[in-house]
Amino acid sequence: MIGFLAGTLAYKGADRLLVEVGGIGYELAASTRTIAALGSVGEEMLLYTHLHVRENEVSLYGFIDEDEKRAFLALIEVSGIGPKVALAALSSLNPRMLAAAVAAEDAALLSSVPGIGKKTAQRLIIDLKGKLAAVFPELSPAANAASGGTGAAQAVGEPSPFADAQAALFSMGFSAAEIAEALTGAQADSDTEELLKHALHRMGGRP
Repeated sequence: MIGFLAGTLAYKGADRLLVEVGGIGYELAASTRTIAALGSVGEEMLLYTHLHVRENEVSLYGFIDEDEKRAFLALIEVSGIGPKVALAALSSLNPRMLAAAVAAEDAALLSSVPGIGKKTAQRLIIDLKGKLAAVFPELSPAANAASGGTGAAQAVGEPSPFADAQAALFSMGFSAAEIAEALTGAQADSDTEELLKHALHRMGGRP
């Protein structure tokens, strides 16, 4: 099992990465959140990973943090959710937003993810409520009640600047691939406004 890779970013595409480790290039699929959060080609980086084995395919997936990896693993255990749809979900919603949507039983938000319809969204809520509550205990019903019912709202309100920028660009009608490309090269310590300016400049300011 490959738990993480620490090496040099050799290639950064819309949905895939190449990481050089000891002279070997590892190809990984990743969410737009992870891709956008990485630095430029040639920089040192670390990604948490999951090796997914199927009958005729072995694929490696990369994650910017352990929360995203845990959310991915929980997603692919749900019937009808494969790795591609799981990455689409994590490209549209960061792990805390996903957990908050499940805790709030927000099927409408979940079904806005490409590849997830209303029935699958309901299945996600049923199957993931306990699992994501273990990852984010502050979003459990008990914690939410203790905080006056604001736990989910707070979680959604505290995403990273990259997640905020992704959500804003997504609302403008850009695709996940366009967002990943637009945020390529942005400084890791940028705030949301700086990230949006960077992205819109790369896309020529088109809405």
